[in-house]
Amino acid sequence: MNMFFTLITATIIGAAGSLQPASSKHVLIHGSTVEQVYNTDNVANAPEVWVIINRDDEELYCAFKTDSKGEYEFNLPVGHRYELLYGGEDFVNKKVVIDATDTPEVRRGHTVKMNMSLFRPIEEVDYSVLETPLAEFKYDKMSKSLSPDMIQVEDMLFAIDKVYRKSEKAARKKN
Repeated sequence: MNMFFTLITATIIGAAGSLQPASSKHVLIHGSTVEQVYNTDNVANAPEVWVIINRDDEELYCAFKTDSKGEYEFNLPVGHRYELLYGGEDFVNKKVVIDATDTPEVRRGHTVKMNMSLFRPIEEVDYSVLETPLAEFKYDKMSKSLSPDMIQVEDMLFAIDKVYRKSEKAARKKN
């Protein structure tokens, strides 16, 4: 279980990578998706995972699949609020919000690295807690970067851990 928790935490840090945004008017989002296998400490690349992006709380901005290694990168124009949904039919979907409405243009643009740990749904388990975003990033004037609300992150990590344990228990019963 420690590996699962570590991967989720790494998702939220929002560290800058070596990749560059398309322009000063963009936020580069990049990372990878992995699958946590129930009742093991095993994780594997999760290739071809759907990433769906809605803009300004309603409009579908784009949808695509990660590559064969589970890696992805895309640019989002500043000045909008985005909801990113990771998963698709094969995984329990996880949501992240990038609120770039008050994000200023800067010469080098902004970068957020987001590695997402996913797991498969088990029929008997209620995943509705994951309708709440795992993290909400907003521009922080002090750090001059997009940063997550860490209180929300901690609350969601606790909730995800709880639902994951229920899923593991249900998976054991099936086997």
